[in-house]
Amino acid sequence: MADSTKYITQEELKKHNKHGDLWISIQGKIYNVSDWAKDHPGGEHPLLNLAGQDVTEAFIAYHPRSAWQYMDQFFTGFHLKDHSFTEVSKDYRKLVNEFTKMGLFEKKGHGILTGNCLAGISIAWWKWNHNAHHLACNSLEFDPDLQHMPFFVVSSKFFDSLTSHFYGRKLSFDSITRSLVSYQHWTFYPVMCLARLNLFAQSFALLLSKRKFIIEVKRFLVTGIQHVQFCLNHFSANVYVGLPSSYDWFEKQTKGTLNILCPSWMDWFHGGLQFQIEHHLFPRLPKSQLRKISPFVYELCKKHNLPYNCASFGKLM
Repeated sequence: MADSTKYITQEELKKHNKHGDLWISIQGKIYNVSDWAKDHPGGEHPLLNLAGQDVTEAFIAYHPRSAWQYMDQFFTGFHLKDHSFTEVSKDYRKLVNEFTKMGLFEKKGHGILTGNCLAGISIAWWKWNHNAHHLACNSLEFDPDLQHMPFFVVSSKFFDSLTSHFYGRKLSFDSITRSLVSYQHWTFYPVMCLARLNLFAQSFALLLSKRKFIIEVKRFLVTGIQHVQFCLNHFSANVYVGLPSSYDWFEKQTKGTLNILCPSWMDWFHGGLQFQIEHHLFPRLPKSQLRKISPFVYELCKKHNLPYNCASFGKLM
């Protein structure tokens, strides 16, 4: 009996990569999420960043197993021709399954108080910004965490006035930016001390209220130093220009991140972000589990000759 399965090629899939025409492949099955993209819980940007590609690893990294049951409604009836997985992708999936069996993805609920009530920022902003960062890790045009003009730039490629696909505008390298960037080696740390203001822009009015102004300023200055770490994890890694690619997921994440070496008793200071490689590979994993899985990730990188870059906080500074 002849095979009745309908196939499309990689080139045909790539054509469906824009607003209103957004197709993706997961495990070789083609899904049309054009109309649903605006309702995607993780925001529309992650889907647009990887549109027209196979996104299997990204889907596995960001979704629990329960999400698979909702996919049939988007299935086009097509399969991806000559679809295959690399050995590192297969090993990555084995790790996901192993960590699931170990219960490492189970959350304890601590973040309800410490994350949302005591130190939380806008959840809507976080999904919009951070999911785009993860899926376009270190892409100068697609990753918002690298787009900090006019205060500083992380690559000379910004001198050509790149277009931000996240903000939907051109990042002009004008005279003001040129002047500020010329002194970024002096202004970087002062700017980082105030970086928290950017995350809490919606709360800026609070600083002008009747609450003690100086107390709020001290709080922002003290916690602001943590933003230096956000920069160290990615500014010191490889960056690139162009559309982010989902192939190969594991390789892309290891090349775009690095870890900060520290003893376990300093984990409280880094808040889990010292294991940036593990965080990007397993974004749903609670930060308390990142140190536990790091040996597994290291061995997998070693097996496939992929970078597992680490450096001390002092050296990166």
